[in-house]
Amino acid sequence: MGYILSKYKLTFTEELIDVKTYLDFIRKYCKNVNECNSEIRKIEELDNFIIHKDIIQNGLKLGKLLCEKLNLDGDIYWLGVKVNSKYPFDIKIGETGISLKEDSHILKNPSFADYLNALVQPALPFKNVHVFREFSPIEFKKWYDYTYLKLFEEFSKHNANEIIFNYAKRGTFIRKGASCLIFGGQSNSIEIGTNENLNEISFNSRLGGYIFEHTVSKWIKEKLEKKDEQYEKLKKECSSKAGDNLKKFVNRNLNLNVGKILELFQIYDIPYYYGKSFRDMQLYEVPNSKECKVSLVNIEIKVPQSQLNVYFTFTVSNSNGSNSIIFRVECRYSHGQFKGIPEAKLYYTDNVNHLQNLYKIIK
Repeated sequence: MGYILSKYKLTFTEELIDVKTYLDFIRKYCKNVNECNSEIRKIEELDNFIIHKDIIQNGLKLGKLLCEKLNLDGDIYWLGVKVNSKYPFDIKIGETGISLKEDSHILKNPSFADYLNALVQPALPFKNVHVFREFSPIEFKKWYDYTYLKLFEEFSKHNANEIIFNYAKRGTFIRKGASCLIFGGQSNSIEIGTNENLNEISFNSRLGGYIFEHTVSKWIKEKLEKKDEQYEKLKKECSSKAGDNLKKFVNRNLNLNVGKILELFQIYDIPYYYGKSFRDMQLYEVPNSKECKVSLVNIEIKVPQSQLNVYFTFTVSNSNGSNSIIFRVECRYSHGQFKGIPEAKLYYTDNVNHLQNLYKIIK
């Protein structure tokens, strides 16, 4: 919207635009808005933009910067809805792709399989890699088994039909049954017998993601995380072992796929622009992947408290010269402990140059 306001020299008299005016504005100036029905519906459900005020203001500033710095022509397309696209474009102006991001050091949120396939190029590509099951299975089982045991110890501490844990926000609960624990929500419940001793995969499968996250994972957060020393010890041992084995595996099998590595850095086979709001607005030109060379310099494992962090140091050569850049991969359960497969968000760590050594800053 900021780009449109600047391009057509328009202004709003109100400090904060209302939802209806915003939608009318987008419908008028975005060429493909009818393709974005699901996104439009989400906006229509909002009463106002008060909680999004800072994001909107940053967007207006980024749009103004785009208009001032780039001489772009053509229709405006809103592409945020195309989440499965190869490219990270949020909008296109004519044939030019533009990615717009808030103040964050997250560069991408790939699967762990994406990293391994880019780093070692196995004959059979990895799929759905669970970093702890894959690289520290013994330690992971000890961590999980201890957690499962502590959860089912609750059975002997409560009376029949008594609520053991309640997550009011979602209406989910854990209740003691006759010879089981009952994990439930507003519309269904699942019984797990005290003698079943399910492994981590089976437990997830039986409960389903929603119930698992809002019962088991929430119970862990309330009862064990940062409270139970043995739980934290086992989690840290699991993370440390996974990191050590991962480092050995990559170093032993290193075979970089430069194209896939660059895609992790959001560099693709076509150039585009990347706008980001830090303390001030910054605009970058992202080069074509053919203009870049990459080599892996070092892998370092850090486990602050109990969370696995993998630091990759790459040398990236492009129009900015040859620069050493450190990226951090944060391996953690983002939606509750033991739920599904841990995420592996990619962060850049340079708080001084930010992305200037990776992309070309437009001043």
